Amino acid sequence: MAEWDDLVAFVRVRYEIMRQVGGELWFRLPTRDDRTQIVAVRPVTGEDDHPWAQITSPVGRAADIDLARMLELAGECVAGGAVAVDGLVLFRHSIPLGDTALDGFDRSFRLVVEVADRLEHELTGSDEH
Repeated sequence: MAEWDDLVAFVRVRYEIMRQVGGELWFRLPTRDDRTQIVAVRPVTGEDDHPWAQITSPVGRAADIDLARMLELAGECVAGGAVAVDGLVLFRHSIPLGDTALDGFDRSFRLVVEVADRLEHELTGSDEH
């Protein structure tokens, strides 16, 4: 089962890292129609005191988005949710480290970026993130 260092190695082999800051890795994934989406993954400690990997992808600036509509659309997703951090709306999902095989992370990365891209497209009409 995956530990943080295993996940970092997994990401480095499969994706081109755009930035690494304080353990957080940023990379870009293709979505659809020549669109791409930034994804970030970082280690966090859950409320259960166990290590988790938190995956985020930006949707847009909170000031530019209909937040009520954002919550409705995010609520339709099978996993993850919407948060606002420093004025930026993100779609976020977390996976427990130690309980998940490495190949399970790729599916979660794809889920987060596909949902964030769909929300960004529907709510802003752009492809900035």
